[in-house]
Parts: sequence; structure tokens; C-alpha cells
Amino acid sequence: MPESSDTVKKNSVHDVKIESLAFGGKGMTRIANLAVFVRDALPDQHLRIKIIHKKKQYAEAIIEEILAQSPDYVPPPCPYFSDCGGCVLQNLEYSKQLSIKEQQVRDVFTHLGRLNPAILPVKPAPEIWSYRNKMEFSTGPNRWIMKDKDSGAPTDFAIGLHAPRRYDKILDIDACLLQDDERNRIFRVIRTKVKDLDFPLYNSKSHEGYLRNIVIRKGHYTGEIMVNLVTRDETPDRLSPVVNEILKNFPNITTIVNNITDSLGMTAFGKKENILHGSGIIHDMIGGISYEISANSFFQTNTCGAEQLYDVIEDFADLTGHETVWDLYCGTGSIALYLSQKAGKVVGFEMISDAVKNARRNAEKNGINNCHFFEANLDKFFQNNPEFIGKLPMPDVAVVDPPRAGLHPDFLKELIQINPSKLIYVSCNPATQVRDLAELSSSGYNIDKIQPVDMFPHTAHIEAVALLIKS
Repeated sequence: MPESSDTVKKNSVHDVKIESLAFGGKGMTRIANLAVFVRDALPDQHLRIKIIHKKKQYAEAIIEEILAQSPDYVPPPCPYFSDCGGCVLQNLEYSKQLSIKEQQVRDVFTHLGRLNPAILPVKPAPEIWSYRNKMEFSTGPNRWIMKDKDSGAPTDFAIGLHAPRRYDKILDIDACLLQDDERNRIFRVIRTKVKDLDFPLYNSKSHEGYLRNIVIRKGHYTGEIMVNLVTRDETPDRLSPVVNEILKNFPNITTIVNNITDSLGMTAFGKKENILHGSGIIHDMIGGISYEISANSFFQTNTCGAEQLYDVIEDFADLTGHETVWDLYCGTGSIALYLSQKAGKVVGFEMISDAVKNARRNAEKNGINNCHFFEANLDKFFQNNPEFIGKLPMPDVAVVDPPRAGLHPDFLKELIQINPSKLIYVSCNPATQVRDLAELSSSGYNIDKIQPVDMFPHTAHIEAVALLIKS
């Protein structure tokens, strides 16, 4: 006899078949008409689940028992998979990950946006392991205890990654498969030395402790390596034994820096920086353009994935060498500089002052003279500076790559008034992208096509590049 949604209560147990994966990577099933989301579940699994939260419109559950496995299941190679919130799809065959992400993009546009653009097959990532050029590891005295694996382990020392939905608990690890083996070996040396020295680790609840983060970056094409030790206060001599140990084992490391911050937030962004070894910078390349990267610089975390993404943007722009391109939310200018090689002129707009300085320096360093960058909060900049905007060459092509929240409503109105004949919208959040595209579509833009791009294999994230043509 079919179950009623009334039987779904906290701690109730149900046998179900997982129908699909929702955004965020949770499996989805239905009991009567109630959607139930199950962490770590895969499509076509038969499961016994336990309800942990019940809401009016949906419920959340955990797996009690796997009754029949998904045909697309693969054993996760990471020993921390079930306790880490990063690679939520690591137990799913990669081709299936791609088909699910493509379908999720399709569903967002057709069901949420009531739009029906041509959606191209998702582009797979060039590399599915060791693809991140930067990893941030957190420290803390509150260790997350892994079920059936951490018996007898000390609970007051952890260096690794945050447990899912827990800002205060750290999953203690000795390697991450998203960075290469060399950086994992560097990480283990640092972790061992920090433990031997009995460094006070930062407590995110009491805001006490010394060492907050270990950040390791590596240039994909240059091989240059940066280690950033983020601390709560400035006592650089205290780090000397760690620096000496790192360089003894890895003399090829390019630079070591100490970022200092007393911020109560969780970011590994220092208010002050001391250079402990080398110049304080490393370099990498995207599409033949060299970038100078400091500890607090933004740089795409997947170098090869960024090149593939930018190739899509360049293909959609279809430049002949005469067009003016506006790059809105340009960051450190990587898209602008990439397109500058085929554009007549590129104008970039970015809110963060340091990013604008980086963009200008990157252009100068690469001998690129047709890019101009301006500091601008796009939420209000165009309304407040009409004379300045009027002096700029109007765009033939505009590229927008906004934050996850999408375009500010006021800026969206201004963008429609600017009226570029071609608009390329890059998004890491298709739900907000489709909201904005619906508005653009009702304002005279035809959505020509959507290209999903997988930048982060084994995670729930997907990029979507949309090409819009003014009718």
C-alpha cells in the first residue's frame, strides 16, 4: 500500500528508490507528494532512509541501509568522502555526473525559467583529479570524529577541511585528491611540524589560538609553489621552525608568506602580510597570458578548466578584431585579457580596488595595450556616472560573470539600456542566471544557446555560459 506523506516524521524509517540528484548533490525521492532529500544518495539506489528534518514542503533524510546499489556507483577513492562536504559526487561514475549536471541545467531553464534555449552537451573537465591550483586548509582544536574510523584519536587537534555544515569542526586529513601529490607531501610536512611544536590552533568559537589556515598554491604551467601560513597575530619568529622544515624538505618552493588577520570570519585573507621566503608571488598562465599571483590575489582555481571556459566565451563572442568588448565583474581581468587578443578594445569594470590594480598590472606585464580597467560598483555605478559612461566606446559585446546572487536589479536595467548587440552571461549558479535571462529575454534578447562547463568534477557545481543576441 502506498505511503502517505503523513507518515513522514522525524526519525521515521522508509524504503525508497532515489529518483534523481538535486542541485547541491543530494538524492531526491518522493513519499506521496513530499520531496525527500537524502545526503550521499545516488540515482537508482534502493535505500532504507531515516528522516532527520520534516518541513511543510520537503523532508531531509540520511541513509540507514543500502538495499540495492546504483549501477553508476563507483568506490570513492578518498577515505574522507563520507565525512567531507567537498566531493559529494565522488561515488558516482564521472560520465553520469556530467549527464546529471546537464539535465539539472536543462531543468532549471525549462521548469524554473519557463525558457527553452538550445542547451549544448556539457563540456567535461580536462582533469578530474588534482585539478585545483589552490587549497585552503583550516586548523582547530575541535576535531570531527569520523564514524568507525577515528576510534581513540585525539579530539583536540585537527588540520584539514570543515565538516559539512559545521564551522566549528575540522575533519583531520593528511591528503586531498583535488591537489597534486607534491602539495599533499608539503601539507603533511607542515602538519607534522605544527603538531610537534604544539602550536595553539585557532578556535572558531572562542577566537583564541594562533595558527588559522595553511594555504598552498601552485602554478599549473610554471610549477611555482606558494605556502601561506595564516595566523591570528604577528609573531613571525614563531614560524621559523616551520619555514625551515618546509625548505629542508622542499627547497624548490618559490615563496612562503605569513598572512595575519584577527577577523572573526572564516576567510583565509590576511589584513597584513610578512614575506618569510622568496618574493611573495608566484606566476601561472591562462591562454598564453602570464599572471602574477600574490597570497590574496584572485585566480581561477582550476587553470585548465578556466582555459576551457574562456574558449567557450571567445567562441560565443566570435570576434573579428574590431569589436569593443565590455567585461563586467572583470576581477583581475583574466577574461578581458583573454579576449583582448581578438578584440579591438576591451573595457573592464570591477568593484575591488586591488583586483583592478592586478588587472592593470597583468595587462602591462603582458604588453597588452587595448584593455582599460575601471573601479566600479556595478550596482550603482552606471546610474551615478552617466557622463563618464557616455565618454566610453559602447560595447558590441558585453560579458557578465557576476557573483552567485546574479545581477543587481538596478544594474540589469542599465545593461538593457546599454544595449550590446551580443551578451555573454557566465554563471556558477544557473538558478539566478535563469532569473536574469528571463528578464533579458522579455527585453528583446534571444537566448541563442547555453553551454554547461564542468569546472569542478565530483562536486555539485556547474558553470553555464549563455549567448544572447539582441533581436
